[in-house]
Amino acid sequence: MSDYVYGPPIDGKPFKLAMGLRSLGPSLWLEGGADLEGQLRERDELIRRSPEVVYGEVDGHLAEVRYFVDLIIANLRTFHGDTYEISQNKLTHRSTGIVADLKSTRPLLELSRVIAEDLCVLKKINGAWTLVTGAVLFPSRWKLNEKIGKNIDQIHTPVPGYSAGLQPYMTPTFDKITADRAVWRKNWSLHSTDDLHQPESIHARAEPEEYWWRTERQTLTRSSESETLLFTIRNRAEPLRWIMGRADESRAFAQTLASMSPETVEYKGLTPNHQDIVRALMLTQ
Repeated sequence: MSDYVYGPPIDGKPFKLAMGLRSLGPSLWLEGGADLEGQLRERDELIRRSPEVVYGEVDGHLAEVRYFVDLIIANLRTFHGDTYEISQNKLTHRSTGIVADLKSTRPLLELSRVIAEDLCVLKKINGAWTLVTGAVLFPSRWKLNEKIGKNIDQIHTPVPGYSAGLQPYMTPTFDKITADRAVWRKNWSLHSTDDLHQPESIHARAEPEEYWWRTERQTLTRSSESETLLFTIRNRAEPLRWIMGRADESRAFAQTLASMSPETVEYKGLTPNHQDIVRALMLTQ
C-alpha cells in the first residue's frame, strides 16, 4: 500500500468550496519527488511540440516575469543545489540533462522545462488580479488561451458555487498576501486516466478502482516591487485504489464525495461514474 503526497479528505465532512490558505516557508516552495524526472521529460516534449498551447502572455509584463524567474532561480540555488546546475545563462536539471535557456524572451516557459510547477503571473489591473503570463503544461480540463488576459473572477466563472462561496473573498485575500509571506493550498479532482496534460477532457472507460486521484498543490507569492503575484501549480496523479485499501478512510472520503451537488459533480467530470465510485469506496473491506 502506497502513501499519497496529498491524500483525499478523510474527515467525512460535506464537500465545501474554500480557499484553505496556509503559510509557506521558502524551503517548501518548489517540490521534487519520485515523479519529477518523468514529468520534466513530458514537459520538455510539450514545450518543443506545442508551445502555443502551453504558453500565453499579454505584452508589456516581461519585467514582472523576470522578477519571479530570478526569485525561483535563487530558491533553487539555496534549497535544491544538488539537483540543478545554475550558470548565468542556463539552468540544467542534472539527472535528466534538460536545460532552460535563461536568455530567452519567454523565460517563464523556459523555466517550466526544469521544474514541475506550472507558473502563472497575476497583476493587479484596474482593481482586478489579471492573468498576464502563463506557462501551464498540465491543465486539468481548461485551455490557457481562453484564460489569458482575464481576471480571477472571469477565470473562475465556470466553477459551481464560486460567486457565493469564493468571489467575495478572492480579491481581498490576494491583496493581503505580502512579499515576506507566501501561501499555499490544495485542490483535487478524480480522472479516469493519469494524463496530466488535459487542455480538453480525456475520458476513458474505467472501473472505480482504475480512477486516478489528481491533486494540485498551489502557491501564491507576491512581488516586493509591484502589484504582482506568482501562482504555481504542482500536479500529481496517483491511484485512487490506494485509499480503497484503508476501509475507514475510504468510507469517509465516500461521504464527502457523495455530498457534492449535481453541478459540482458535472463540473468535475464525474457525472457518468460518480455513484459507482461512491459505492466502491463505501464497500471497501
